[in-house]
Amino acid sequence: MRDHWHWVIGIATLAALARPGLAGAQDSTRRSNPRLLPDISVVADLLGDLSRRGSTLEGGQRFSVREIEVAVQAPVDPYFRGDVFLGFSDEEGVAVEQAFLTATALPWGLEVRAGRFLMPIGKQNTTHRHDLHTLEFPAVLQRFLGAEGLKGTGVHVSKVFAPLGFYQELQLTAVDRFGEFDESLTTAEPINTNLGGLGFSARLRNYVDLTKHANLEVAASAVTGKRPQPFAGPGAVNALPARQSVVGLDVTYRWRPLQQGLYRSFILQGEVMKQLNERVTRPGYEGPTGGFTGWYLFGRYQLSRRTYLGARFDWLDDPDALGQRLTAGSGYLQFFPSEFSKLMLGYE
Repeated sequence: MRDHWHWVIGIATLAALARPGLAGAQDSTRRSNPRLLPDISVVADLLGDLSRRGSTLEGGQRFSVREIEVAVQAPVDPYFRGDVFLGFSDEEGVAVEQAFLTATALPWGLEVRAGRFLMPIGKQNTTHRHDLHTLEFPAVLQRFLGAEGLKGTGVHVSKVFAPLGFYQELQLTAVDRFGEFDESLTTAEPINTNLGGLGFSARLRNYVDLTKHANLEVAASAVTGKRPQPFAGPGAVNALPARQSVVGLDVTYRWRPLQQGLYRSFILQGEVMKQLNERVTRPGYEGPTGGFTGWYLFGRYQLSRRTYLGARFDWLDDPDALGQRLTAGSGYLQFFPSEFSKLMLGYE
């Protein structure tokens, strides 16, 4: 059993407000170029672990600054918007979490991103960890996509349409590689030598209004790519490229009454994923060759204007433990002192 005490403090500032000398003297300049500086925000994600049998945090600390995230966002010109997210942590130092350009004036309602971004796989992968309704990503996402979500550097294309009377969105990506690799694994040639070694993903979202107070979102996702897997062979080569794919289905139900929307709401969310691995029969291959399945179910009810109560159940055939069954239940109490801060207490 693991006990967690978790708090998240978010501080957001707009850099465009940091130049008071421009407030009243240059109206004509502001009208022609309203954003002389980008929007800048800083979020501090602070974590404390009160587990009885020692800390479960990555570095073994009882109290830790899990991450400081700095976001710089602004329109570049009438055709592009730029977004950069930098992460600072004790364990990983400084890292580029996301950095991408978004084309804002393409025909046919297309949206195209180029750069590094969180890939649209499943419902929660595109959510930054400090914005989650829980302490961590569900176990199935951590094992199949990565502890901090699946990122990629490449191109993202999306299109919103409504041929059936309700909104749908198709998202396609092509990235340099599928997930993070173990740097100690060495293949005979780079994974992305051929285009087939790149990472590709697709996601189709369907959004339906059930009533004036409730809506339903149903989506299917898939991602595939080649990854280095352990291989006991002669020489310096200790890995073979093998294809790995993840397919998933997620459903989200939201309820918020119109007259009590500030004080009452409910979210019920479930997601199932299956990891598929290439069946390599070469002698000495030590990578996975079977399939693994995992799912979670999460619910959150709003008790008052600033207080929420949530719970999640996780079920997983753990690929990191040769398919051993993993189950977990967790509960969460959230309190928002304001729109800029969040306090969370969790128990798993």
